[in-house]
Amino acid sequence: MATNATKDIPQDQQDDDLLDVAARVRQVELITRRLVNDTLAGQYHAVFKGRGMSFDSVREYQPGDDVRTIDWNVSARTGGVFVKQYVEERELTVLLAVDLSGSMGFGTKRRSKRDLAAEIAAVLAFSALRNNDRVGLVLFSDHIEHYVPPKKGRAHVLRMIRDILGTKPKGRQTRLDTACDYLAKVVRKRSVVFVLSDFLDADFERSLGVLARRHDLVPLLIGDRAEMTLPNLGGVVQIEDPETGELMLFDAGHAASRQLYWQRQQVGRRRLEQAQRKHGVAPIEAWVGEDYLAGLVNYFLRRAARQ
Repeated sequence: MATNATKDIPQDQQDDDLLDVAARVRQVELITRRLVNDTLAGQYHAVFKGRGMSFDSVREYQPGDDVRTIDWNVSARTGGVFVKQYVEERELTVLLAVDLSGSMGFGTKRRSKRDLAAEIAAVLAFSALRNNDRVGLVLFSDHIEHYVPPKKGRAHVLRMIRDILGTKPKGRQTRLDTACDYLAKVVRKRSVVFVLSDFLDADFERSLGVLARRHDLVPLLIGDRAEMTLPNLGGVVQIEDPETGELMLFDAGHAASRQLYWQRQQVGRRRLEQAQRKHGVAPIEAWVGEDYLAGLVNYFLRRAARQ
């Protein structure tokens, strides 16, 4: 497991960085806990925790609860709407694998793809926490940057958010096969695995398929529409690959050159489409500057309907 060396960074800068990360963690917590409490908790529970074998208690209905669990007798007697709760057969383990490669630093509208990944990871982590599930974290680039074993508790979730926002990766490139192979080895018990990445990689389908057979895999494609197409700028432009440092020339005034750029940006998406057809792993898409919550809710609703 990699650690981040700070001995060459001035102490004042380290302190400022820590304060900035702490402020961002608090902001993410405030945003995401409200989203979970108001919208997502019922959907998450319906999808990732099947109804148990024995009745436990009743509670007030929350948006997203399965209407089939409504206790009509209690609801009629009290004048409210209450749902039955059951003792679950098992608790779940949830793993969040978050891409920290160089391309995740790209972003418009005052936030990067990494910022968006951190916020969505927080939503999923707080949903797991509310569902009494254990949740862990893997940060990766072209190698495993950091691993946090699954645990419960608010302090644990806040630590994971801090790690996503504050870890300075040593690697620049994306190696999804490395992340998938690591998860397949380190997580023995069948778990729910969310992979949050822009999937700008060309060779991960096999490893993704192996992981999908062992675990409940949910790819989460993080993107920024501004990087998907090259605008007609009327001349040659130089673009640096954020992962390799390679400098590439594109004639932005030429339709064929813009098409070549678009095809290059579509490699990861095409691989995901192949994995979906072959292994049944349906990705969720989230875009910088757009409402990602609706995509999560729609995914959970579709999945719950299939179940």
